[in-house]
Amino acid sequence: MNAYATFLVGAAILLMLLVYVGTAVQTTKRRIGTVLILLATLSSLITVKQMGIALGIDLQGGSEFIVELQPGKSDDGTVKPVGEASVQQAMGILEKRLNPDGQRDMTMQPQGDTRIVIQMPGVKPEEIANVRKLIQQVAHLEFRMVHPESGYEQKKSEVEAAKASGVNDPTFELLPQKPRKDKAGVEIPQDSLVVKRRTEFEGKHVDRAGAIYDAEGWKVLLKMNSEGADLFDATAQVSQGQRMAIIVDGVVISAPVLREKHYGGNAEISGDFDQEEAVTLASLLNNPLENPMAIQSESTVSAAYGQSSINQGKWVGVAALILTALFMTFIYRLAGIVAIIGLVVNMCLLFGALSLFQFTLTMPGIAGLVLTIGMAVDANVLIYERLREEMEAGKTLAGALEAAYDKAFSAIFDSNITTLISAIILFVISGGLVKGFAVTLMIGLISSMIGALIVTRVIFMWVVDKNLITSIKTTRIIPDKVFDILSMAPKFIIASLVVTVISFATLAYKGKSSLGIDFRGGARVDVVLAPGKDVADKEFESLIATLKQPDGKPVGTAYVQRKADPATGATNISIRCEQASGPVIDEAIKAKWTKDGTVAGTSIATVGSVIGSEAMQSSLWALGIALVAIFVYLMFRFEFAFALASIVALFHDVLMVPGLVVLFGQELSIIHVGALLTIAGYSINDTIVVFDRIRETIQRGTGGSTRDMMNEAICKTLSRTLLTGPTALAPMIALLFLGNPAMLEFAMPITIGILLGTYSSIFIASPLVLWYAKKTGTSLKRQVLDAQVEQMRAQQAIAAAQAAGAKV
Repeated sequence: MNAYATFLVGAAILLMLLVYVGTAVQTTKRRIGTVLILLATLSSLITVKQMGIALGIDLQGGSEFIVELQPGKSDDGTVKPVGEASVQQAMGILEKRLNPDGQRDMTMQPQGDTRIVIQMPGVKPEEIANVRKLIQQVAHLEFRMVHPESGYEQKKSEVEAAKASGVNDPTFELLPQKPRKDKAGVEIPQDSLVVKRRTEFEGKHVDRAGAIYDAEGWKVLLKMNSEGADLFDATAQVSQGQRMAIIVDGVVISAPVLREKHYGGNAEISGDFDQEEAVTLASLLNNPLENPMAIQSESTVSAAYGQSSINQGKWVGVAALILTALFMTFIYRLAGIVAIIGLVVNMCLLFGALSLFQFTLTMPGIAGLVLTIGMAVDANVLIYERLREEMEAGKTLAGALEAAYDKAFSAIFDSNITTLISAIILFVISGGLVKGFAVTLMIGLISSMIGALIVTRVIFMWVVDKNLITSIKTTRIIPDKVFDILSMAPKFIIASLVVTVISFATLAYKGKSSLGIDFRGGARVDVVLAPGKDVADKEFESLIATLKQPDGKPVGTAYVQRKADPATGATNISIRCEQASGPVIDEAIKAKWTKDGTVAGTSIATVGSVIGSEAMQSSLWALGIALVAIFVYLMFRFEFAFALASIVALFHDVLMVPGLVVLFGQELSIIHVGALLTIAGYSINDTIVVFDRIRETIQRGTGGSTRDMMNEAICKTLSRTLLTGPTALAPMIALLFLGNPAMLEFAMPITIGILLGTYSSIFIASPLVLWYAKKTGTSLKRQVLDAQVEQMRAQQAIAAAQAAGAKV
């Protein structure tokens, strides 16, 4: 759809949504809701078909680099600080060097005050090494005159003698030349050149340069800016016939002869160049940077590896949908089918939003989509459990549905808001691929509420109003009985303390080795072997032992791990090593096993120690801010005893998970931060449902002590709690068994967190509320009833104000 059509459709959907929410007429609500659902779904499908979904580099292949500008030095030795202008200048130059013809789909954006994020989707494996080289070559460029040939050897001896004696020649210095290559590709060392210390002009005076091929061979065309043209001509006037050295970081790259006195800002550098030498020289000339640059982080994925991730994501999504559909149909029968229809519409809206706003789908984003499937069903389970209770109380189907949606709305709204808080904080503070997970989680939460509260309700309106069914049957898995759950609290609290000690002891024992490359720096090379192919770990280790880093040092220790992929029959190999060793190992593996089809694809990620340290700090901030924000929201919505117990149970769940995943063999990474924030949202989700029912039971005043009423409320939600767990776990189990290592890294902590969240909401949070009330002498019943009175007064005041406005 074009922009005009998108605007009209969006306006129509918003208008119908307002009418749907505002009208109390059942027939109007049903018809408007039906058109709203059909229009939103159809427009989402059309948008996805026309615009597609933007894929991250981890899915379509390509590279992402985080580069940092370092303080440089002026000719007089003073430090050149990195400022905003330096970053913008660097981005412009990198664009010219990495995308000279403008044909490459490349994006760059500043990160902080000194860094630049470069994303290059679709880069071929054979181009990656050259891209890395081009970035690393960005350095200080200058033009100086070479000593005249007359008396050259004498001057060279004088400079060498002065250098040996420790006394610098004030006018000349000796600089090495870049080696040349013969026709066989063998490097030929070149003699050092005696050049002037004074710089005639610098790289900042170069506008652009490019390599061309004509009848005379490869040449480099050079165009100067206005200031550079004047300096070039002034130099040529007095130095015609002499050689001018082009110097990058103290190495003479080329030393052409100035054959003219006037160039007018345009020059041609010719010589015995081959294509590689001409292109390299042109690339270096496109470099007016005054601050050196260092690669702090790199992530490279081959197209084959990305396609493998997409295929696995499809299998995992289908498996999650099937498991969820079977579960819901078995428990809720016809109502379960209605929930699945709502889930399908939910997924259509989710993909439509991703496509319309061109959010990038990443591998963690796929995991977020799969998680959304499980969490979307939670709202339906809440409604259906309420529906069962209302039907058992003797209400008609129409009345039971109305009451079920009204009573479930509060818990659905509160639980989704708390999860949304975590997702927003994750989106704002995190970066890179995890941001993709936050996006899909946020959109998924909103679309799931639409699917549960609008889609399923409209379907039930049609079914009930047309008298197609008069009752709904469900399968009961928990008997309608009150258990004294709170009496078992001490045993479970002791068990929690034991597990917590084990978790913390694991982290203490592992120390820094429990941290992945995201936090401590390093490199990870992931390799996908083709189905039916295999390479023994010893073969990888033998190859790695022969390799050397760019500085000539051995690549060091590398750890090889493997995991079978049951979805494709392939084997995933993960190699963890030092930061500088990652690209070397990746290129060696591709060179040895790609051509014969043994290796289907590779992925490499390198992270500098500085980036890792900052990532850990930002992760802790994200987690802390999320917990505080959730606590503040709970204080606003619940009494203090409930808010305090919720946050303690939340800490219980979040703090246990890191140690347990390390105990099961994982290393902590940025992905785990996203998982922990998701766990925080899910844990609070579960706790809110229980607390919401406790408050309702107290307000209803069924009699008995506070302990009895709490036990009754917990047992009323027990069925829902034990049903929600499997629906959320089903997609995660699919990820555990069908996902690749990156998805497994996400699925394991989420699985543990769901189990802990389900457990803590019943056996930790609720007992803590009762314990706090007893210790402080707080009357929960009085607080809850007072809050109810205040709420009723506020509603009456609003109604009175509306009535007064209507009269005026």
